Amino acid sequence: MEQRLSISEITPLTTEWTCKVQAVDKFRPRDSRDQRVHFQTIIVQDVNEEQVCVILYGDDIRRCDNLFELFETYLISTAKVRNPQPYSLHIGQFEWIVDRFTIVESIQKNNENEAPLPLPSRLSTISFADVAQQPSGVEVDLLAVVANCGAMQYTADQSKRFREAIVIDKMKKPLFVTTWEDLASNEGAELLRQVRQLQEYPIILAKRIGTTKYQGVTVSQQDTTQQSLSIPYMCKQLNYGIG
Repeated sequence: MEQRLSISEITPLTTEWTCKVQAVDKFRPRDSRDQRVHFQTIIVQDVNEEQVCVILYGDDIRRCDNLFELFETYLISTAKVRNPQPYSLHIGQFEWIVDRFTIVESIQKNNENEAPLPLPSRLSTISFADVAQQPSGVEVDLLAVVANCGAMQYTADQSKRFREAIVIDKMKKPLFVTTWEDLASNEGAELLRQVRQLQEYPIILAKRIGTTKYQGVTVSQQDTTQQSLSIPYMCKQLNYGIG
């Protein structure tokens, strides 16, 4: 019989288990540095807000394309549990491998028998005032409102594409954010659409981005790490706005 366990209770020796989790971060598929492994990373957390990385490989990435939507709740049963690999994010003691043998059940918001988990209450974000104190290159998490977003641009040698945006905090203090490559093309395009076409000002959660001292303080996606940009960050209790 399957046991309902928390993330910390699950080890490589645990059998017949189920864990109720919420997806809190989802990265695009990428390759390891040696190009031998194609994988996707999702970070999930349980009711205690303990976190673990879920790893998908190969065909399982496409098979799970409609699963692990941000802030949605899932029941995961008997995934493979192992120590993190060198190319993985080291979050927690172990990581889970979800493949075709793993059972992943989506919990709908109107489910009367199985309530979804609440939105995360613990965020490791820093204030805009603290960004200026960070050494160049240090990675930070930011929660902000997008006040403006620019069109796609390219470096002088046309080798890289990027997009700049202006974000503000609760005190309406502005900060420049630069996204590069895939983030600029995908999430950046969605920001542009919401700000320019819909005239909306979405709240975003930008994770693992680096600080740069250039014409004031800016934050920028770094090429050497995994980043994510959640649009919108759905946390209604936060009093953010520019109106």
